[in-house]
Amino acid sequence: MTKTQPKNYSEQIAQFNWYQQIPLGNGGHTPGEDNFTEEKLPMLKMPTDLSGRSVLDIGCSEGYFGREAERRGAERILGIDKAEKLVEKNALLREITGSRMTYEEKTVYDLDPINDGKFDLVIFLSVFQHLDYPFRALDVIAEVTSTTAIMEIPIAVANNNDDAFQLEPYAISRRSAKGRRIFLPNEALLLEMLLDAGFTATDFITRHRARDVPGYGARFRQERLILHTHRSTTARL
Repeated sequence: MTKTQPKNYSEQIAQFNWYQQIPLGNGGHTPGEDNFTEEKLPMLKMPTDLSGRSVLDIGCSEGYFGREAERRGAERILGIDKAEKLVEKNALLREITGSRMTYEEKTVYDLDPINDGKFDLVIFLSVFQHLDYPFRALDVIAEVTSTTAIMEIPIAVANNNDDAFQLEPYAISRRSAKGRRIFLPNEALLLEMLLDAGFTATDFITRHRARDVPGYGARFRQERLILHTHRSTTARL
């Protein structure tokens, strides 16, 4: 019996491969391989008090950030993703922790404000760059956001700190060697995309995890930009 496997649930937990380390109480957690999730949390500047709020976690994996929102008082928490076995994992986590978080197996494009409602806070972390239709995705997110969205979006940055590159809308769009979409806007284009989608004000919070863009030599790097974007210039979380 290890610390990451609470008594009475060891066998059930061992049936799954875990990505995130989900707290299970009494100091235990799922044996996830991702150690950066917890480190990322303070960077997000998530509101400390979400009492009575509704929260949507898009691309949630096992729901670390949605469950953190619940810990901060959120009343309704929905996570969506298409990863394998997440429905079963969520059912087990609800049984172990008593969490109210629910999970639905679907993509960002499947969201509908009529069927799903709108959410006070939407969490959208490190999904954008792999979407085939990033403009449409932001449109959909705006439709289901009533107040604020916290996003983590990798952006393209010129290594020579070229001001013209930062001011003029630009994007790197390519496929990886495995055929996965890589779409990296610069700050100027990202702001235009958010405005066009219906977000009226955006606060850049921080950047992290800088690295080279494959195939572009020393010209560009990508950095993960964390931002808060709002549906109103006055109402925000």
